[in-house]
Amino acid sequence: MNSIYSKKMAEEYVWYFKMSIAFGLLFTFCIYRNMSGITFPVLTAGLILFSVMFLDRAGIKPGKDSLPYFLGIMLLGISTCMTANGFFHFFNYAGIILLFMAVMIHQFYDDKNWGFAGYVKKFFIFSWTWFISLSEPFRHRITLKQDGGAKRKINRNVTAALCGLIAALLFLLVVMPLLMTSDRIFSQVFTDIFRVFDIESILENVDIWNIVGIILTFLVGGVGILSFFAAVFRMNLERGAELKKGVANPVTGITFTSVLAAVYVFYSAVQILFLFMRRGLPENMTYSQYAHEGFWQLLFVGIINFIAVVICMQIFEENRILKILLFVLSVCTCVMILSAAYRMGLYVGEYNLTFLRVLVLWFLGVLMIIFFGVMYAIFHSEFRMFRYILLIVSVMYTAFSFSRPDRIIAEYNISSTENLNFEDVQYLITGLSEDAAPSIAEISSDELSELEVIEYVGDYYSDILRRDGEMSLRQWNYSRSSAAGTAEKWLENVRINYMVRE
Repeated sequence: MNSIYSKKMAEEYVWYFKMSIAFGLLFTFCIYRNMSGITFPVLTAGLILFSVMFLDRAGIKPGKDSLPYFLGIMLLGISTCMTANGFFHFFNYAGIILLFMAVMIHQFYDDKNWGFAGYVKKFFIFSWTWFISLSEPFRHRITLKQDGGAKRKINRNVTAALCGLIAALLFLLVVMPLLMTSDRIFSQVFTDIFRVFDIESILENVDIWNIVGIILTFLVGGVGILSFFAAVFRMNLERGAELKKGVANPVTGITFTSVLAAVYVFYSAVQILFLFMRRGLPENMTYSQYAHEGFWQLLFVGIINFIAVVICMQIFEENRILKILLFVLSVCTCVMILSAAYRMGLYVGEYNLTFLRVLVLWFLGVLMIIFFGVMYAIFHSEFRMFRYILLIVSVMYTAFSFSRPDRIIAEYNISSTENLNFEDVQYLITGLSEDAAPSIAEISSDELSELEVIEYVGDYYSDILRRDGEMSLRQWNYSRSSAAGTAEKWLENVRINYMVRE
């Protein structure tokens, strides 16, 4: 099937090449030195539009089931210009690429029978195919130039002319010094000519690195989209894509899972009795210490359990006892996730929020919901678990990115801390993005003066105002614009307060 599309792309190469140039120009305008401005949603809309045009040119009409993917891409694009947090910027880019790959795979292939492991494998194949297709734009141009005897003749003439030009330049390097020293008028004329084309002067007046950056950005956009669709059209993922039932002896799986289940059930009982029901702790240990002691271990055990359950479902023959044991493992893992979340909650109550703690709590929630799907899939082999996980992660991540957690963290820490100290204020300023700037402004100037950090906070808002106070329309970002407005008001209020005191 895909050989047909590759042939169409080769036949329509000039059109695809022109459209790639157009997308490269749009890509450069939208994100060059502007990775999170208002033009980023414009770029995501352009990506969707160009992809539909590329598919239509190949005779493919995107189905209605592509709309959720496109909606997710647009929401991530909008989220990018709503926050100043670099973490979300990076993962929004990654999420857009993954969703774009997923919608193209879904568009070209019947993926209903693809298992979780099979889907992951196809993504890696697609990524590699995209990588090796990066030479596609240049390869096709060479092919076009070699078509026809007349073009080959032109090619030979151009090569011969270049050889003659190089030879002449090398010859003049020897002759020109002799000619210039032989005649003063000739020497003066050529000196004046070379002064006009003073390379050093040109380099001083032209930002060469800016030009290089623009060219590289254009190439990333233009070559990226052309090679992407070259990869889509050339690869064949249907071969071996059918769902393969497990063939390994289930007794091995039963033995493996029964041992784990015995340990996990006992561990879950300990969590319920001593953590949730608080039946007692070892001497000289507080609940915040107890909570922090095992949190990270439980987080990693939960991830490992997910991988183990999925592998067992994939490689072993179906067996009712094995399914029950896998279900028990999943339930115990959910207890561990709850234990980890509860421990983190106790720790936050003692030491306040940080971005990492919020991120981990979000991840635990996502992992819990994923395990609900895993438990359902254990007894329903036709359940499309990869699509379920993709949906859950996409929805939960998009909601997380729109929530601007830096602002929530600042609000929580300020409201829950009776006596702020320098370290508290320092984290709000250096540990969070500009999303937190409006919340930090809620701290009274009197309290900041008592802590002797008002100048520190003043420098923070002055930096924001200098950096974000005069953004161009192309660079506009909601969070940075809001922070600049807050900074201007805060600095004005502090100045007025000091004038009144004087």
